[in-house]
Order: sequence, then C-alpha cells, then structure tokens
Amino acid sequence: MQYRCPQCQSPKIMPVAQAGAPAARPVVPKSLVFLIPAIFVLLLLVLISIAMWIFGDGAGSGLQAATVAVFAVCLIAGFLFYRDLPDFKISMQAFMQSQKKWKCRDCSHEWES
Repeated sequence: MQYRCPQCQSPKIMPVAQAGAPAARPVVPKSLVFLIPAIFVLLLLVLISIAMWIFGDGAGSGLQAATVAVFAVCLIAGFLFYRDLPDFKISMQAFMQSQKKWKCRDCSHEWES
C-alpha cells in the first residue's frame, strides 16, 4: 500500500476510526517510552550547561554528573530500543495494513484502501 493521499500525494495521512470496530493499536516498546523523554531531558541539560558556560562560571559538578547520568540512560534505552526495533516494525506494519479508512491532513480527502 502506498501511504500517500491519492488526491494531493501528501504523506500526511491518518487512519480514521471505524464505528463499532475495536481500535487497533501498534505495540510500543517500553524502551521507546523511556528513550524519548530521556532525550528531551538530555537536550535540556545540555542547553542549560551551554548557557551556564556562556553567562556564568561554567556548569557545576552536579549538573555535569546529571548530564552524564542521563546520557547513560539514553545509551541504555537506545540499545534496548534497537533490540526491540524488529518487533516494533512488524507491529507498525500490521497496524498500518489493518486500517481501511484514511484521511489526508492537508486536503481532508477521505478514502478506503
């Protein structure tokens, strides 16, 4: 199946809920649930560290230790997600193929596959 709108060829499509049918959901690995917030926390800590280096005396040892700890959590969660990736991919493909009705977010065109 081509995951584009047949009218405007936009890749911004979303499944439409079907009345009376149970909502199919892909299985999201727990490692991804930890990885995404950890990346945002790491980004925040790095930005704070850079700001402290520019506007202050430098990042304190507590901030540096927290940054290293969050970086380690990101590495571990990334490795665990890498191990879960094949199953996640299969789950996402099954979810996408189980959807029958689609809607384009750009032109609001609806169609069935």
